[in-house]
Amino acid sequence: MAEIDFRNKINWRRRYRSPQGVKTEREILRIFESDRGRIINSPAIRRLQQKTQVFPLERNAAVRTRLTHSLEVQQVGRYIAKEILSRLKELTLLETYGLDELTGPFESIVEMACLMHDIGNPPFGHFGEAAINDWFHQRLAPEDALGQPLSDDRCEVAVLRLHEGEDGLNALRRKVRQDLSHFEGNAQGIRLVHTLMRMNLTWAQVGCILKYTRPAWWVGSPPASHSYLMKKPGYYFSEEAYVARLRKELNLDTYSRFPLTWIMEAADDISYCVADLEDAVEKRIFTAEQLYQHLYDAWGAHEKGSLFAQVVENAWDKSRVNSMRRSAEDQFFMYLRVNTLNKLVPYAAQRFIDNLPQIFSGEFNHALLEDDSGFSQLLELYKNVAIKHVFSHPDVEQLELQGYRVISGLLDIYRPLLQLSLADFTELVEKERLRRFPIASRLFHKLSTRHRLAYVEAVSKLSPDSAEYPVLEYYHRCRLIQDYISGMTDLYSWDEYRRLMAVE
Repeated sequence: MAEIDFRNKINWRRRYRSPQGVKTEREILRIFESDRGRIINSPAIRRLQQKTQVFPLERNAAVRTRLTHSLEVQQVGRYIAKEILSRLKELTLLETYGLDELTGPFESIVEMACLMHDIGNPPFGHFGEAAINDWFHQRLAPEDALGQPLSDDRCEVAVLRLHEGEDGLNALRRKVRQDLSHFEGNAQGIRLVHTLMRMNLTWAQVGCILKYTRPAWWVGSPPASHSYLMKKPGYYFSEEAYVARLRKELNLDTYSRFPLTWIMEAADDISYCVADLEDAVEKRIFTAEQLYQHLYDAWGAHEKGSLFAQVVENAWDKSRVNSMRRSAEDQFFMYLRVNTLNKLVPYAAQRFIDNLPQIFSGEFNHALLEDDSGFSQLLELYKNVAIKHVFSHPDVEQLELQGYRVISGLLDIYRPLLQLSLADFTELVEKERLRRFPIASRLFHKLSTRHRLAYVEAVSKLSPDSAEYPVLEYYHRCRLIQDYISGMTDLYSWDEYRRLMAVE
């Protein structure tokens, strides 16, 4: 087992214009303060205020958005980080692990990763992801005209063979089709930070948001040793070289995870499990009394002094002291959050410390709050009640289906840009308007300048004489459309769909 020294993980250098030489503790802290400023002032963070947490198109400001959720995750992440550092200090292990001069950056990296963890999410959350993936999966099949540059002359079965005589060009076609059909918010977050917004964050800060280590083009089951770490796509083909460099800078083996990412993940799990239930009460899906009964029934055996009694029943009993109904409801959630945090945060911190050798190497194939303990059972209780009584509620399902239709409809509207030939689209990019393509020209004008520039930069690095050029150009063109639509807020995508469908 390699020696645990966080000075080899908390890499304060950047890809571009990286500060050189040995840095003092104060100078390193200033570098991570610069990261904080870049993140907090980024438009990707501001857009979270109009993106769904659970309830799409919600106008009640008391109900959480992705931004308010991310702020709560940030606070919980800070709490866990401080708890870990405090316990390591008591064990006199800070210096042993190279953390004695890096406690500030340790906390800052976790906090900012928590704030950023949802920046890649499309409108309407997971239903937005599903809409993008279904649309591209259905239209990039080898026989579909939309995906001509990604097609070949052989049948699909032959194309999907990975190792049976598949030539390089067809292997590339298969790879990018798979990649484009696996849009994922976490992978889009990496793309936003590096390719689209060029935030030039430190290697450690970016490493902390690489939650999953599976490439989006992966086919088949991941290795058992990394089954959890690779359960979802974590980055795209377009960022493959960047992630390879990231691993090198952070001393991470292939498909391994950055150590502090486990803290960010635990903070997210703790935050949303109670928040989703509180929002459901705010939306009047059920009352606080009904929620308590749902939790009570789902827990099962009730023993005196159980974790349920210490957390949920304790919160309920304390909230009953106040006879005013609305105040009692607020009090219940306040105590429920406090009790939950006071149990789960110390446990997550201790799990981090107990498994530090595997976590430091990036090989710990579990979440911190995923085991056979009562603490994990409490977290599952909240999640299961939300799945059964919140996410399956007719109002929520209707909004999700509307969101799916909006994203699918927008992709249909922008389809003409993907149906242009390579020569025609190249000319359109150069001239920005072609009289013979009035619809495509107007659609192209609507695309974000940032996204168009990212496409131009990516294509400019390709060799036009290469046999791979048409495939790779088309790949980046598809990414251009995905970037634009996934970057919309819920309300903007809803309004844009209505405008372009002429239903106003």
